[in-house]
Amino acid sequence: MEFRQSNKLSEVCYEIRGPVIEHADALEEAGHSVLRLNTGNPALFGFEAPEEILQDMIRMLPRAHGYTDSRGVLSARRAVAQRYQTLGLAVDVDDVFLGNGVSELVSMAVQALIEDGDEILVPAPDFPSGRR
Repeated sequence: MEFRQSNKLSEVCYEIRGPVIEHADALEEAGHSVLRLNTGNPALFGFEAPEEILQDMIRMLPRAHGYTDSRGVLSARRAVAQRYQTLGLAVDVDDVFLGNGVSELVSMAVQALIEDGDEILVPAPDFPSGRR
């Protein structure tokens, strides 16, 4: 069976992988220390989940067999809202939407804001979420 890549991906570039990773791997093999900022894993840089969220996750595990609220888990949304409230912003828990990474959230926001035929500018290098 042959699989062909969709034409939608013909101009998608992913500079954060490929040659950049190959060069980073070569530097590490040569004994250099490489800080991999391409991973998208905030925990590597000291951004840990708040204890309140961890405890809620543990408490909810026995009931975690179905879908959550489409906006995200309430306790996580509450923690985000509280964080921005401490910065002086008027953010309510209902203003917060969580997703499976920034690509999903960017896609949702763009789909909600643009019409067919609209054009948007995307900086590069980037983490592509689809067609440019």
